[in-house]
Amino acid sequence: MKAYIYRIRLIASVVAVTILPILITGMVLLNAAEQALLEEKKQKLLAITQQLDFALSKNYDELIGEIGAQKATRQQKIAYLNRLLQPLTDRIAAEHPGIGVGYYAADLDAIVTYGPSTEMKWHVGESISPSHLGRLVMETGKPQIAIGEQVRGNIMNAMYPLERDGRMIGYTWANELMSSIDVQLAGMRGSIIAISGIGCLIAAAASGLMVHRLEAVLEEIKAGLKRLSFDLSFRMRRLAGEPGEISEAINKMADDLQASRTHTETIMQSMDSGVIALDGNGIITSWNEAAARITGRCADQVMGKSYTDVFAESEAFVELLAQTLEQGSTIRDAEWEYEHPEWGHRYVKVATSTWVSPTEQTLGMIVVLDERTQWKQMEMRLAQAERLAVIGEWAASIAHEVRNPLTSIKAFAQIIEEDLPKEHVSREYTGIIVEEVERLNRFADELLLFTRPDEEANVPTRVEDVLGQTVLLIERSAASKGVRVEKRFGQDVPLVLASPDLLKQVFLNILINALQAMPGGGVVQILTEKAGGQACIHVTNEGQPIAEEHLLSVFEPFYTTKPSGTGLGLAISQRIVHAYGGHITAQNVPGGVRFTVMLPGSGEEAEG
Repeated sequence: MKAYIYRIRLIASVVAVTILPILITGMVLLNAAEQALLEEKKQKLLAITQQLDFALSKNYDELIGEIGAQKATRQQKIAYLNRLLQPLTDRIAAEHPGIGVGYYAADLDAIVTYGPSTEMKWHVGESISPSHLGRLVMETGKPQIAIGEQVRGNIMNAMYPLERDGRMIGYTWANELMSSIDVQLAGMRGSIIAISGIGCLIAAAASGLMVHRLEAVLEEIKAGLKRLSFDLSFRMRRLAGEPGEISEAINKMADDLQASRTHTETIMQSMDSGVIALDGNGIITSWNEAAARITGRCADQVMGKSYTDVFAESEAFVELLAQTLEQGSTIRDAEWEYEHPEWGHRYVKVATSTWVSPTEQTLGMIVVLDERTQWKQMEMRLAQAERLAVIGEWAASIAHEVRNPLTSIKAFAQIIEEDLPKEHVSREYTGIIVEEVERLNRFADELLLFTRPDEEANVPTRVEDVLGQTVLLIERSAASKGVRVEKRFGQDVPLVLASPDLLKQVFLNILINALQAMPGGGVVQILTEKAGGQACIHVTNEGQPIAEEHLLSVFEPFYTTKPSGTGLGLAISQRIVHAYGGHITAQNVPGGVRFTVMLPGSGEEAEG
């Protein structure tokens, strides 16, 4: 019964797909043809009215004046005009059989001629009704085409204004009976319907044959698939035509299924995500290359071992896996933070799910690991930027509020100092007050520089020149600490649009930080190069490496490891660099720490 219903549905679907488009196409073509015929009729009638307009070389008053009938009655004038124009309208009507043409006089408010006169002369002298479109034509001076009951009957009527010497003297028309047009439309409809009907019959016959053949092919494919379900060595025969492609695809599928286990393992090894499979007892049964790369443990070290032993140093991760293995809960987007044997501190996204067989039996669990360290660092940078914005607003307010009292304190301390004898012990205290006030003023300046680094005038600047001036400022201090500064400036480094003074502040803060990181002496290397249209500046010192988790913190305001530091130097440098659309980073390199500043080029070529 089900097979019979399926067959009926299949036949109905095929018939619908083949016949419906033919019927729809026929209806669309019929409608388009009717519209085209009506449009062609309208254009033809309008062209005849224009021909009548051209044929009337003089206005009605001039025609009446030629026969000296200016003082004649209205009926006499109509008769005179009819006698003059009737030959013209009869000739044009004879050239277009079935078409009625004529002239209307506005001053006489009457039809003065209507051809063919043998049929339409009875209407000469009549006035059109107040609602007739002819009056709109004479009023607006624009042609009109109307379909409906008019003087001649149910017609398509084209009306064209007659304007002479800037005055509307009437209009001319050309019309055709709708009964004649309907005859042409009926003939056209019959032809299209007949062609569509023949097309539907052919389509129905072709559909029946196609359905019959399709049923036979489907039955053979169905039988072949049923056998393949328990015998993968079976291969279907090569069918003719397109079904042959299906049979070949099924045979290929059988080949692939026989090698599926090896194929699946190959896919797992090619994945970027780490995949770990555990059996019901928590023993690791599968460990792909990505898992080895992410965790720093190769498959030989973990296969056949319990996950609690492999990840013993990470209790949080063990508890995470236990939730799925013991409770059957699925975990999405959990985070695992750990120390990689080679790469240091890392962040990994963890997803777990139960491993279920086709018979719904729980076999264990699957763990998917995705490296998220870079994402985490980006989130931390974003959070840092938000904190910097808040701190900047706060710092600007503090700096402005503190400066005025400091000025007063410094002034009073200096006045007190001037009034004290030179050897008086209190002069030492006033000197300390002034020094501390100066230090607080410098701190306020740094706060203001931190909050508004982009207020300086920006000009195309050569970074090598700024670096050279900055090195001069720290050379004496570097030499006293046994530090040598090496400069290696690259070729074609682009100019940057910036304030030279603010850039000098950036590099000075970085170099001072480098000197403080090398109390025992060493080498500071400054390298410039062009990197994708940007100016790239590397400053590398031979100091102790920075802990990985603190590499972003060094740019936070007030973060410092030095007892006398304000923690604003590198924060100010970062704010200035960001204001110019660049970025600054710190990273540990073999033998020291490297600060890198990237600044977008100004688009101008550097000279020299």
